[in-house]
Amino acid sequence: MCNRELHEEPEEVMWMSQRELIYRHLSEPRSLLIVLDACRYDMFLENLYVLNGLKFRVFKVYSSGSCTKEWLEKTFTEPLDTVYVTANSWVTIVFRNWSPFKAIVDVSAKYWDRGLGTVRAEHVNLVALKYLIRGERLIVHYLQPHAPFVTKTWLVDRVSGARHASLEIYRLARKSRRVRREFRRAYIENLRYVLRHAKRLARMALRLGYRVSMTSDHSELLGDYTPLKVFKLYFSDKRRLLHPIYLARWLLYATGIRRVVGHPCGWRGKELYEVPWVEIYGGNREGVRPSPRRSGLRARQEVEAEEPATEKVWNLRGGEGVLLP
Repeated sequence: MCNRELHEEPEEVMWMSQRELIYRHLSEPRSLLIVLDACRYDMFLENLYVLNGLKFRVFKVYSSGSCTKEWLEKTFTEPLDTVYVTANSWVTIVFRNWSPFKAIVDVSAKYWDRGLGTVRAEHVNLVALKYLIRGERLIVHYLQPHAPFVTKTWLVDRVSGARHASLEIYRLARKSRRVRREFRRAYIENLRYVLRHAKRLARMALRLGYRVSMTSDHSELLGDYTPLKVFKLYFSDKRRLLHPIYLARWLLYATGIRRVVGHPCGWRGKELYEVPWVEIYGGNREGVRPSPRRSGLRARQEVEAEEPATEKVWNLRGGEGVLLP
């Protein structure tokens, strides 16, 4: 990475433009970019052990948007000789009239699971494999860890039959602390689920000689108390200040009766823009084991110099395994 792309924070966090990394990665032949939907950077680090057996580097980068629509519009502004295999139908909606991609393959058109209200990751892999074999440059966009959840949870029963299960789950989580606790647990399980399938896809791609990277379109809020940021979101149009409905809604967040769960478009705050960027470059014998005392792995982050000396990368270590040699 070039020095001009790195901005060291007091906590030694490196900031890079995700958009620039995406275009650089996809400029090379036989490149695969895996996109997780609504993946939090901190929880990604805590569950790195799921990728046990792969060699990779992890960076924190800034996304271009706080929701998928915003991310697509601001990220893909120039043509790419790339096939976009997606379980998220926002891709086909945003690029309905003009597409920067060679082709868009909507997996949800054939493999939508009506019972769960989502597309399973294994079906995304099934479609993506066809294009990997052809040697296409490829973006593969899963719907997980975004709700609704594939993994077992009573939240699925609560929204069973709802026209928009995802929206209903988020609505319930904003209102209820009990639902938020279950939402968080199910979100983590959903993240582990999609990482297992992303790992399989990455291994297949590596065997076929691909360069593989993984990222997320945006992050996720899981019950944050941020009344000032909700105020800025609600009243970005000053005419709403005199509207009693918006004032009443904001007071619910200001008093803590409701909490922010989800990823509102136009969010003003870095929480929804911090996402992982993972460069996967092979398999290794050593891996990372989950701690028996807690769910997930709390990886330590150390910035080390890499050759040439002007470049820096994350060195993530945890458990008994070393992710970076």
